[in-house]
Amino acid sequence: MPINAMNTPTERHPSTTPKVTCFHDGECPICNIEINAMKKLDKAGNINWVDISQDKTALAEAGLTYKQTMDRMHVIDENNQIKSGVVGFLQVWKQLPYYRRLAPLIERVPLLLPLMEFFYTIFARYRLPLTGKKQISDQ
Repeated sequence: MPINAMNTPTERHPSTTPKVTCFHDGECPICNIEINAMKKLDKAGNINWVDISQDKTALAEAGLTYKQTMDRMHVIDENNQIKSGVVGFLQVWKQLPYYRRLAPLIERVPLLLPLMEFFYTIFARYRLPLTGKKQISDQ
């Protein structure tokens, strides 16, 4: 199923169609630091920023559950493929100035991607308790 702007308010240049969609938890103060910094860099409007705490419809349209996206960040890339974790971040970073130079480096340096994924998995596991939220149970 094609994913479009999903009727979600975004911060982008009005004449630009986003290339990727990033699902993020807008209620997470830790996540918001990085997401807000990336939003400021996304002057070209290449990213459709979907706050999963505000837009559950977009999740359903993408075939994702709230629990999935609370457990790990998810991104729909330019090829309409869902990516999560560090690989998802790389899809976002490829759209941003400065970050776009890091993405190929991370992909090419042996063991860097698995190492980053290892640390991201630890962060993702403890993110909710660190912010005072309860873990999301399977439904």
